[in-house]
Amino acid sequence: MKPALAPMVIAALGLMGCAGRARAVPFDVLVRGPAAQCSLEVAGRAVTFQELVAVARREVQPGRGARILLPTSEVPYRCIGGAIYSLQTAGFEQVTALAPHFRPLK
Repeated sequence: MKPALAPMVIAALGLMGCAGRARAVPFDVLVRGPAAQCSLEVAGRAVTFQELVAVARREVQPGRGARILLPTSEVPYRCIGGAIYSLQTAGFEQVTALAPHFRPLK
C-alpha cells in the first residue's frame, strides 16, 4: 500500500499549488463616446481622465491587468487611447480593450 501513497501525495501537492494561484480580478473601465465628450465609468461611477489615473493608481497590483470595456463598436479611438494612456500612467502594465462581442461571460 505504501507505493500507492506516493502518487496520491504528489497529486495533492500539485492541486494545492494550482489552488493557491488565484488570478487577479482585472480593473474594469467602461468607455463611451462621442469623441468630443468621452465618458468613463469605474464601478458605476463617472470619472474624468485625471480621476481615472488617481483611482487606477490605487488599484495597481503585481499581475493585475486593466480592461477597457466598450459598449459598442463605435467608441472613438480618441476615447480608447485616452483610457489606455491613463491606465498606463497609473501603472498598469497590461491593458486590454474588449469590444462588445468579445466580452467574457459572467
